[in-house]
Amino acid sequence: MTPIRLGFQGSVPNGQSYLYVLLALVNGAILPIQSNLNAQLARSLNSVPLAADISYLVGSIALISLLCTGWFGHPDWSALAKAPRWTLMGGLFGVWYITASAYFTSILGTTLTQGLIICGQAITGLVTDHFGWLGVNRRRLTANRRLVIALLIVAIFLLSLPT
Repeated sequence: MTPIRLGFQGSVPNGQSYLYVLLALVNGAILPIQSNLNAQLARSLNSVPLAADISYLVGSIALISLLCTGWFGHPDWSALAKAPRWTLMGGLFGVWYITASAYFTSILGTTLTQGLIICGQAITGLVTDHFGWLGVNRRRLTANRRLVIALLIVAIFLLSLPT
């Protein structure tokens, strides 16, 4: 399978890459809002799993509606049978994320929860890139990337100090 290439070509971004960077930032900005909405729903329902179920139901309705528009082309449903079975685990990881972020946001607060999530994402991303796991292009774990990990760990330490 050929990886989808979006964004930066070499080290110089093209015009469309700036849009991707902006949308990725918006995507990141949505996560703490989503965590807080799900945490509030869980408190209202007195059930984290039910809040996650409702979140997924609403999201599924939105995705099915989007799929019906055809804006992203027409999927090749027959290719699902050929897809590696392990790729279907993305849904399980999504369930974990939704449930855990709703729960931990209520306990740890938005900032620390999101900081831990970002730190976990960055470390996993750096390791995945370094080894080329899951079909991504390999990107070496350079000194700058090691520094990023260290700074993230320092940030988590500072966020976790009592106020």
